[in-house]
Amino acid sequence: MKDIIADVLILGAGPAGLSAAIYASRAGKKTVVLKGQAPSRLEWAHKIENYPGMDGVTGKEMLSSFEAQAVKFGAQIEESDALELALEMNPKMVTTRHSFIMASTVILAMGRGEHKRSVMNEDQYVGLGVSYCATCDGAFFKGKPVVVYGNDHEAFNDAIMLRDLGCEVTLISMNRFEGNQIAKGIKYLHKTQVVSVEGNGMVSSIKVKDAEGDSMIETRALFIIQAMPSGILLKKTPLETSDKDCIHVDRNMHTSIAGVYAAGDMTCGGLQVSISVGEGATAALEALKYLREQASVQ
Repeated sequence: MKDIIADVLILGAGPAGLSAAIYASRAGKKTVVLKGQAPSRLEWAHKIENYPGMDGVTGKEMLSSFEAQAVKFGAQIEESDALELALEMNPKMVTTRHSFIMASTVILAMGRGEHKRSVMNEDQYVGLGVSYCATCDGAFFKGKPVVVYGNDHEAFNDAIMLRDLGCEVTLISMNRFEGNQIAKGIKYLHKTQVVSVEGNGMVSSIKVKDAEGDSMIETRALFIIQAMPSGILLKKTPLETSDKDCIHVDRNMHTSIAGVYAAGDMTCGGLQVSISVGEGATAALEALKYLREQASVQ
């Protein structure tokens, strides 16, 4: 885990987040952007014809241009997802799979999130045995049976780490990790899907499905190696949100927590690039104002 200190931390690298990054970094502030694994919704756009000055570009081309401009002004892009938010304190603290970030201000611009809860009862047991970060939570399960569920090399690496911590590890994936399934001390199940999490207050077992049907596996933790749904992430904070996980903001993108702002699709506004860019710019300007105010009272 590496430590990062920022003046402005931006969660999300869509049009709102990158617009905020351009304003904040151009103002000379240490600006960090968590890009995350899930692509921006804008990347899916085949052609954009209603954004001033960029007629007929693809969504990917537009995002690439936004990101290059932010990087030119000094923004630091981190390809990680936020897994834990501690926003009420000063500085604010955000944990990713690979870093611990302390920031004076935070701008939330993760979009509405396309992550679908992959396991039944997943959100019910977050923090009670369901985790998205083996590095963060693995030590709590030393000597206990745990399951790692994921389809990329990160899942295999996390399984190794948990094994080395002393956990009894089962690695489950739909894909085959070529050459890796022989890792000592790890039970490996491929072409297997985790269907549901079971327990009574804490995780006690999971239901899995393979070619032979359903079966149960006893475990004390399920590490799901993919991005945490933004709705779950927000529910673990005191942020005021709607029942649709929209963040409540005022006209200046202020959330219910001082020094924390939201922009783009997370505010459930017009869901247009131009609106997201404007909200990102507003959020950054308000964050800069907050930093000036805090500096004046120190």
